[in-house]
Amino acid sequence: MIDSQHTRRRTLLRGALALAGAAVLAVSPLAGVASASEPAKPVAAGAGPTGPVPAGFASWTELISVQERLNQAATRVAAVKGAGFAGIVAAPENRELRVYWKGDAGTRMRALVRDLNRTVPVRLVPARYSEADLAATARKLATVPDVASVVPQVDGSGVQVVARAPKLAKVRATRAVRDSAAVLSVVAGDAPVATYTRQADIPNYYGGGRFWSPTGGCSTGFAINTAGTVRMLTAGHCGENGQSVTTGAGAAMGTISNKITCTDLEIINTGSWGRVFTGGPYSGTSVAIGGTAGSFVGNYIVTTGATSGEHSNIQVTAVNLYLAVGGIPCGTVGPLVQARQLNGTCAVAPGDSGGPVIAYRTDGKANALGTITAGAAAVANNLCPGTIYTPGYNYVYYIPIGTSLAAYGASIVTS
Repeated sequence: MIDSQHTRRRTLLRGALALAGAAVLAVSPLAGVASASEPAKPVAAGAGPTGPVPAGFASWTELISVQERLNQAATRVAAVKGAGFAGIVAAPENRELRVYWKGDAGTRMRALVRDLNRTVPVRLVPARYSEADLAATARKLATVPDVASVVPQVDGSGVQVVARAPKLAKVRATRAVRDSAAVLSVVAGDAPVATYTRQADIPNYYGGGRFWSPTGGCSTGFAINTAGTVRMLTAGHCGENGQSVTTGAGAAMGTISNKITCTDLEIINTGSWGRVFTGGPYSGTSVAIGGTAGSFVGNYIVTTGATSGEHSNIQVTAVNLYLAVGGIPCGTVGPLVQARQLNGTCAVAPGDSGGPVIAYRTDGKANALGTITAGAAAVANNLCPGTIYTPGYNYVYYIPIGTSLAAYGASIVTS
């Protein structure tokens, strides 16, 4: 997990806050339900993605526009995917949607691709294995001792096994790994660790703010509506059912319930609003949540946790992962999305666990993509500006929002 820490200071209403250390550090848009009692609290709009714009695009706005069109097509494909479906790459720089398929895609899928090609370039690409094939392989191999993670390749070519560095030779020699035809490579790497620990939020609460439980400090995720009640989604490793939580400033906030350990989800029973913090860890700016979206390989996403603040130029590298995550008492945790900060800097830090992963939209709002579970590949503190904790992490792992909403029979709260 990633250690938790609470919210950002809001103009005239927020105080300072503390951070906590790290221990563990395809979905169609869903209709939102607005909070019935949004308070008269000041709203400062965020600036959107920051940092260098990926090559081939004049602005982040252009990239977002291309990504939105690709994702709309990807969502239609994902809604009707069949047994041979292997994966989708929706990388804006490709200027096309790539759909990987094992065997015959069938009449229905070919007709859909022809229809989509009227507005968005879509290409069917042959695959060796299906998504289901690789998911089964990954879940089996993830239980092998000293395996840090198993990464299904989105093109259906196989899986990459990541072994804890000192045990690389041992893992390579393990019969289950050696005998699996789907294993493309076995490499050394770090195990993902959960992220705990913005700073003094007030009701109704935004996502991306600090909260504290007896377990440690984490970040709030998204406001969700369950059976007519608006509550706050966060990471399951951030506390236990029945525990009371406070804001980063120490004010009583609510209690934890509905913990789902191996999907790393839980709910804070507290008034919440359909916005998430943006900017640095002490910023008071925010963005409205306009809906939800799926995560596709190649997509550019944004993390915005309470410890390290907002990070852009992060690209999805794998989906449907089930991993052993340090600090979470499960054989595997998932399904998870893996993404990497392309400049080699910080994607998340200790205390960002439970915080929002979002994608900006061309209408100035953002879609909810998921909640932060873990980070991997440590980076130095100077590469993770804004956080007092070291290390930060170059990779982020998050639970897809569609998984969370389905688990609770919930809808996202929009603003």
